[in-house]
Amino acid sequence: MPKNNFRCGFVTLAGRTNIGKSTLLNQIMQTEIAIATHKPQTTRHLIKGIYQDEQSQIIFIDSPGMHKVTDQLGRIMRKAASIAIQETDVVVLLIDARSELKIGEIEKQIIDLAISSKIDLILAINKIDLVAKTRILPLIQEYINYANFKAVVPISAKNNDGIDLLLTEIKKILPLNSPLIIDGSYTDQTERILAAEYIRAEIIEQISEEIPYSVAIKIEEFKELFDINNQRSGVQIHATIFVDRENHKMILLGKKGRQIAALGKASRERISEMLDCPCDLMLFVKVRTDWRNKFSQLKELGYSSQDLSL
Repeated sequence: MPKNNFRCGFVTLAGRTNIGKSTLLNQIMQTEIAIATHKPQTTRHLIKGIYQDEQSQIIFIDSPGMHKVTDQLGRIMRKAASIAIQETDVVVLLIDARSELKIGEIEKQIIDLAISSKIDLILAINKIDLVAKTRILPLIQEYINYANFKAVVPISAKNNDGIDLLLTEIKKILPLNSPLIIDGSYTDQTERILAAEYIRAEIIEQISEEIPYSVAIKIEEFKELFDINNQRSGVQIHATIFVDRENHKMILLGKKGRQIAALGKASRERISEMLDCPCDLMLFVKVRTDWRNKFSQLKELGYSSQDLSL
């Protein structure tokens, strides 16, 4: 048995799109490892964040939001979310405090999937800062009538409210186990992956049309530069933004290239902060028609298979 009753395991953050899973993970990790925007279907990968204190090591999985599938990319995302629910130690189901006083079909699917796999459930009611407290109790009642939750925790991921209590409840039901990760890493997201995600985040924020859902980012070159003391002094990045329509390319480029310049400037600032050194970023836009339904292209862009392996 591990020393001092140390607890360690996987915890999947599950729920519908735009429910606050990425915001919650970033708050727990106290750094941005998952892009969080106000628009749905932002998370496409299983993103792991490794939280550790003296009593526990919790490997959080930020899963893609459950949503209606319309293409092959959507099917891959939904499969990834299902795997994360079935092959974990604890599922934290996030719901919106403003939702109807009944359980939605997506929430039922998540609950039933966890129960069928004998996975412990915690209910986290997010965005409590947006409703009156009297509204929360009837919502809780609906859920505890449907399933046996190990804990129910009202939170505001955005305001960092209730997260300490959520961590306490998770630790109570994690298995007794030695740390699974001993190299001190806090995420499986490499700098290369994070750079691509930050570029995609800027597209989501700056482009108001449906374009953000039809783009993919590929880092073609990630070249590190070092000074005479062998300290990293800069990084040169060449990235391609793939879209599936010619008119989407024109919108991303903008009149006289102003839009792509704005995307590059904002992305460069975020990436430089993450890398803690100057970043020279070059962005290119290419059309790949219907890439979201072509397996070879999904594989090239890193979407073909996802699991919980470390």
